[in-house]
Amino acid sequence: MSDKPETNDKPELLNSIIGLIDQTRHFVAKTVNQELTLLYWKIGKSINEEILKNDRADYGKKLIKNLSEELSNRYGSGFNKRNLHSFIKLNTIIQDLTIVHNCKVSY
Repeated sequence: MSDKPETNDKPELLNSIIGLIDQTRHFVAKTVNQELTLLYWKIGKSINEEILKNDRADYGKKLIKNLSEELSNRYGSGFNKRNLHSFIKLNTIIQDLTIVHNCKVSY
C-alpha cells in the first residue's frame, strides 16, 4: 500500500481545482485577446496617420513593406503586410478607441 493519497478520495477537491485552472485560463486568454486587439488598432492608427500625413500611395506601399519586414524580423510573421493592412482596416472601421476598449473578443 502506498502512502500517497489518491485524488479519487476527494473528487470535489479535484473538480474545484480543475474549475479554478479552467476559469483562470479562460480569463487570461480573454485578456490577451483584448490587449492584442487594442495593440493592432493602435498600430493601424499609427500607420494610417503616417500615410495620410504624406498623402501619397507610393509612400504608403513602401512604408507598409518596410514596416512589415522590420517587424516580422523582430517579432515574427504576425506583422506581415497582409496583417498590417488588416490593422489599418480595423482602425478605419472602428475609429473610436472607447469602442475598441469595450469590444468583447471571443474565441
